[in-house]
Amino acid sequence: MNLYLRYALEFAIIIPAAIFAFMPVSEHFKINSFIVYGLTSIFLACFIAAGAFFKSKAAFIPGLLGLFLIYYFCVDMQISKKLFCFFNAVMLCAICPAYTIILMGPFELENESGVFLLESGFMNLAIALLMILIFIRTTYKRIPVLLNEERINAIWDYLFLIPLVMTILIYWATPVSPRVVMTGRVISLFLFALIPTTIFILYYIFWWITAKLTESANLQQENILLRLENKRYNELKSYIEHAKILRHDFRQHLHVISELADEKKINELQKYLSQLNDSSGTKYIMLCSNSAVNAIASHYDLIARKQDTKISWRLEIPSVLPVKESDFCAVLGNLTENALKAVKNLDSNKRNINIISSMLSDSMLGLSIDNPFEGTIKFNKNGLPLSSGIGLSSVSNIVGRYGGSLNINTDNNIFSAGLIFYINNV
Repeated sequence: MNLYLRYALEFAIIIPAAIFAFMPVSEHFKINSFIVYGLTSIFLACFIAAGAFFKSKAAFIPGLLGLFLIYYFCVDMQISKKLFCFFNAVMLCAICPAYTIILMGPFELENESGVFLLESGFMNLAIALLMILIFIRTTYKRIPVLLNEERINAIWDYLFLIPLVMTILIYWATPVSPRVVMTGRVISLFLFALIPTTIFILYYIFWWITAKLTESANLQQENILLRLENKRYNELKSYIEHAKILRHDFRQHLHVISELADEKKINELQKYLSQLNDSSGTKYIMLCSNSAVNAIASHYDLIARKQDTKISWRLEIPSVLPVKESDFCAVLGNLTENALKAVKNLDSNKRNINIISSMLSDSMLGLSIDNPFEGTIKFNKNGLPLSSGIGLSSVSNIVGRYGGSLNINTDNNIFSAGLIFYINNV
């Protein structure tokens, strides 16, 4: 019974490994989180019981493989990000047995069973708990920020190799016997202490750099919005000043029009009205009540008119948006820009874009856009068009932060994108 419990304690190290693995991806489950945690708990209990029953450490390999399969099928994320989080969890827990052997060396000298004594088994789990306390902020707060930042998606294709290589090195450096470390316990403890310290510092630096890049990108996006709003303000100011001049001259124009009409000088009247219409300037168009969204919409409406494209706007949104203005404007801008590119080379009578946005309920904001296109559109494994670059990837990422959904349809050569922001998930 004692030996069974010792094996169970040693195999129980897979529990903190699972905690480390699932913490940074809790927002990306494909199914209900209770099902994920329940399924994982059942698997871990069966694995520990089976490992203790067969009394073989070789069971760790199929155990980790089984945990990864659950992880792979339950987490909706880029495969390289999954590998990073999983190998990071394995790496952090691989350090624990090394510390245990160094700290509990005097007690393990006469142990020839190949499995930790009860005291060492509890020490192993205590060290794992300490690792969780040290890395909980990094794992639960900072790594998710990195995972959600689409600007560094390509880095993950190589970054997952770091925890994998570190795990192999830790396993290779872990003393097989406590006798190996008895002559240099202090040095061994110091060297192994450098591993989590170095990992912690590197993760913090990586997070800090990414946070600064994200902050800079957000500021740049907000500056663009401010410039567009300032441009629209100047246009409105010019329009108002011009309207004042027209009102001032209105009586004189009425007098001239009246005289030409009385004298039946129709040609002269038409010519005068034409000149008056030309001098009235461009009509100011208010597309919605929110100034930032109106600035973005007006910007793309002007581009559309220059390329002989008609955009039908129906932006029935409140003046104060329930989501971040920069997020909504980024989504609207990306989708509209993609639509304008798609119709640019079509016949002029086919260059039509329909954009609708409104509050679907107190907790849902909807946006839809559709436009014709030519050719075929291929999709990647995430359901996004391969030719959309980072535009639709950015849209999907922003909508995902609100727990929303993005649906794309290409039936009958009409590209339709519909999305929903869930306000309560902000």
